[in-house]
Amino acid sequence: MTKELEKSHQDQEQNKSSSKTTLFSLACALLMPTLGVSITNVALPDLAHSFNASISSVSWLVISYLVSVVTFIIGAAVLGDIFGRKPLLLLGIGIFSVASFMCAISVNLSMLVAARMIQGLGAALLLSQTLALASSAQPKKIGSAMGLLSTTAAIGTALGPVVGGFLLEIFGWQSIFWTMFALGCVSFSLNALFIPNALLKLSGRYKDYDFLGTLLLGLACLLYALSMTLHSPMLTTSNLMLLAGAALVFTLFLIRQHKCKAPLIKLTFFHNKLRNVTLAANFFVDLVAMSTLVIGPYFLTYRFGVSGLDLGILMAIGPFLSACSGYPAGKLVDLIGAKRVMFLGLSCMFIGILCFAFLPILFGLAGYIAALFVLTPGRQMFLTSNHSYVMSGAAQNEKGLASGVLNLVKNLGLMTGASMMVGVFASQLPTENIAVSTRQELEAAFTSTFILASAFIGVLLLCVYWVSARNNKLK
Repeated sequence: MTKELEKSHQDQEQNKSSSKTTLFSLACALLMPTLGVSITNVALPDLAHSFNASISSVSWLVISYLVSVVTFIIGAAVLGDIFGRKPLLLLGIGIFSVASFMCAISVNLSMLVAARMIQGLGAALLLSQTLALASSAQPKKIGSAMGLLSTTAAIGTALGPVVGGFLLEIFGWQSIFWTMFALGCVSFSLNALFIPNALLKLSGRYKDYDFLGTLLLGLACLLYALSMTLHSPMLTTSNLMLLAGAALVFTLFLIRQHKCKAPLIKLTFFHNKLRNVTLAANFFVDLVAMSTLVIGPYFLTYRFGVSGLDLGILMAIGPFLSACSGYPAGKLVDLIGAKRVMFLGLSCMFIGILCFAFLPILFGLAGYIAALFVLTPGRQMFLTSNHSYVMSGAAQNEKGLASGVLNLVKNLGLMTGASMMVGVFASQLPTENIAVSTRQELEAAFTSTFILASAFIGVLLLCVYWVSARNNKLK
């Protein structure tokens, strides 16, 4: 009997150790796509100067990456259910690494944008597997697992501006992509070694994959992205036509999903009203987050004259705060439930965005930093509670889908923030050349953009409170 107890104890310790190494490997992999956004953002002003390009043109380095992620994220999640999650994860890391190499050797903006699209494909394959694998590794402490991954993502976002600013100042923008290539090689080795090989087994058939659905979803996302980037008042008709085209193609996608025997997205997944509201909130929370990351460098550079390493350090403050609050937020979810943490997070975000709109104008860089101390922990609390709720409510055979939907919504929000909100900011300036804008013009554009963002979060705060109050399932 004693031997059996000892053997059982050893098995438990081994499983615990295996779960930790799995989470560590996944955390290393998750650094890649988060760096893929944040480390590039800080280089946008330099890239605009190097390629003699406008804000809208250079923004496509961010948008093309996010469009690619959004296009393939759901399909990648389904492929993970068919071929196993570990092979898809490793394939994603490999594609991301090769694309980083292509970015580093790019000789013009078009080549760089194309390489970024390929990098986004790798990120889609990678992201679609991480949440599903993490929730399986820690099924009883899913809040802590989601908190750890949120912290990791925030660390990647925090490291990006600092590392990017340092590399820009010393070696130039190409070194940013060489760094991501090296990180990809390390991450591939870790995940190949420590993710259990049992996940290599197939669980479906290749012919079950919905290629037409992937094409329709990708086209809808591309049209949507184009409509968001055409911000000039003279192109209002074009905006509306592209939005209408996106809506039409997305409608065809929904019809396809309803009729298809093996759809990319099972529409029954959206029968939960509270889940739908929290997913919508996730979209706008990430929209606002990307707005701060993309507009921030332009505002800090041309309003306060900050550049290089100093810019990277300032841009890293918010993500650093997120990294510090991610894991505690997960523990808080396990302790008091997702409902309270989600509402608290949105409340902090609403106050923080209003601070972000006014404090930098009133108090300069100190005001910018102070606003981040309110805004970023609020976002982290919301995202951790939201991810915990969605993943814990999904059945085992739906975890890949749940992970894919979460990442789809997240990246749609990021893409919109990088396109529409940048368009809102840029459209209020007198010329596309931001360098010639006056201090007053920059301040007015910055404040009005984030007043609009605060309105989004305020409405969502009311919606989440109302729906969650009518639904006691959110715990």
